Amino acid sequence: MTLFLKKFGILFLGFICLATALSFGSLWALRQSSFYKPSFLANAVDESKFDYVILGASNGLTTLNTKVIDSVLAIDGINLSMDDTAVSSQYLMLQHFLAEGKQTKYCILASSPSSFDFKRNAINDNDYRFLMYANRSYVSDYYKQFSGKRASLLYHSKWMPTLGVSYYNAELFFPSMMSLVRPNKRNRFDEKGNYTYPVFQIEDELITDIEEMPIAFSNAYVKKIKGLCDANGITLICYISPIKTKYATINSVPFNVINHSNGLNNMKYFHDEIHVNTLGREASSLNFANDFEAYIKPSE
Repeated sequence: MTLFLKKFGILFLGFICLATALSFGSLWALRQSSFYKPSFLANAVDESKFDYVILGASNGLTTLNTKVIDSVLAIDGINLSMDDTAVSSQYLMLQHFLAEGKQTKYCILASSPSSFDFKRNAINDNDYRFLMYANRSYVSDYYKQFSGKRASLLYHSKWMPTLGVSYYNAELFFPSMMSLVRPNKRNRFDEKGNYTYPVFQIEDELITDIEEMPIAFSNAYVKKIKGLCDANGITLICYISPIKTKYATINSVPFNVINHSNGLNNMKYFHDEIHVNTLGREASSLNFANDFEAYIKPSE
């Protein structure tokens, strides 16, 4: 019995050591890659100064095309939006952007309309994409503030990376293996951080039934982003992306807002209720460039 326990202990210890080594290696490989936006910013973006940066969820990722905006206004921007995130994640991305030594004149906050008024923030589905930087204080502090299993696993991965890598194995371990072979591969975004939903079918029909949707920007992280922008000489602009059947109503707020919630009035532009397709992205980007020009060229 004693011999059995001794062998079992040795095997168990060996397994833990192997799992830990693989987890460290997995996060190292992702940290050297361009697969997710945080490491893409660190490894594949040579520019250090931008005219604007887009921070958002899937709305910002798929609605605003920086290539179109840049070509119209002769400026330089980057899209750091990530799907399945919220305003709290965008605050973390802004911290990461600044920690990487990057600068921008404008921050375009293009989160999902509903997340602007979240009363209770929680860990978001794709916040694990910062795990390769868990040893940085702003990342570990972000994970630490939330409750729940996922937040706890991500936070404690700072010391024991096996916790996070094993829980998110499909999202972390397998991409890390691919990154060893193709370190420049990106996870569904182009070299400027953009992505688009394809046009599956065109419903050329005007949208007539529209409801009002009040937005008060009461999410505490909106104020945190505003404070971080102010501290770094960045002008914050909140962008409300097109919504198929709703119009955002906004009262007085202490920052700039571009409200394009009713900017598209035809079904052919939409992928679903809150996302546009490729046609909608082109139209939305041109509409945004038209309004954004008033900020960047006020005297002309």
